[in-house]
Amino acid sequence: MRVLVADDHEMVREGVKAALRFEEGIEVVGEAKDGLDALRLAHELRPDAMVIDNHMPGLSGIAVARHVARDLPGTAIVLLTLDDQVREVALAAGVQAVISKDAPSGELARAVRRIAERWQRRSPGRRAGDRLYAESVRALSAAIEAKEIGLGVAPPPQLAGVARQLARRLGRDADEAERIELAMLLRDIGKVAIPEATLTKRTPLDPSELEQVRSHVTLGTDMLVAAPALRDLVPIVRHHHERYDGSGYPDGLRGDDIPVGAQIVGVLDAFNGIVSARSYKSAFSAEFALDQLLLGAGREFATPIVEGFVGVYRGDLVGSLA
Repeated sequence: MRVLVADDHEMVREGVKAALRFEEGIEVVGEAKDGLDALRLAHELRPDAMVIDNHMPGLSGIAVARHVARDLPGTAIVLLTLDDQVREVALAAGVQAVISKDAPSGELARAVRRIAERWQRRSPGRRAGDRLYAESVRALSAAIEAKEIGLGVAPPPQLAGVARQLARRLGRDADEAERIELAMLLRDIGKVAIPEATLTKRTPLDPSELEQVRSHVTLGTDMLVAAPALRDLVPIVRHHHERYDGSGYPDGLRGDDIPVGAQIVGVLDAFNGIVSARSYKSAFSAEFALDQLLLGAGREFATPIVEGFVGVYRGDLVGSLA
């Protein structure tokens, strides 16, 4: 297991390396002195795990974790901090373990060892496959977005990582949060079967065209059912256009009958639709989109999910989305 260590104090970096030196199967492959350097090395080295300080110049450890969780989903993150209050925020940002900097060195070693054991249970082919799988899903998602936005229209913000962060903030476990992230990427996979002329039409859709566009959720469901590795995404993708008051589609589900993952993806998809330019409309500001979501809370969307997303956004956990 290849580990990158990041802390602005050399003494702490040396302490981390000493704690891991005699752990079988763990190799420290790089050191970073600040957040920006940590992010650069993470992309360059693609480590299996990172041990990072929270308070660093340039970018905080949580900010680094947010970027790494989005861009390098195969990299696990252990956060070092003296502030117990950041645990919830850190977990929402994609951190796997939060360790106090004044904890015994054995606690850090145990945390990294647990991550290493999970990592080592996978074969090299499986680990490489996981990375390829994640990159393939992201490429497919980008292709779907490109088909819908049309030529000359700026691409929308990347919200898949935000979906995972929001899921963790709402108390979902890491596995479910990952499924929600993947579902956010593949929510519109059914649109590959919708004519581009319909998706990019500049004038209002007629009833048959609207029905055609709405069929993307059932078409997407059929595609995912045919792929065993993706079947657990089916309920999220199928129901992400359901609405809390029962006014959505395809099944008219209401309230808590809508899977939580689908509710999360539905809120972020609505946000994405408002802030993204399309062939038939201009992009609106993120603040306008947040206000519209708040107006729909309790009616179109579950209030805790809307408030959770607004809290993530306005709390600067995900940076600028617009």
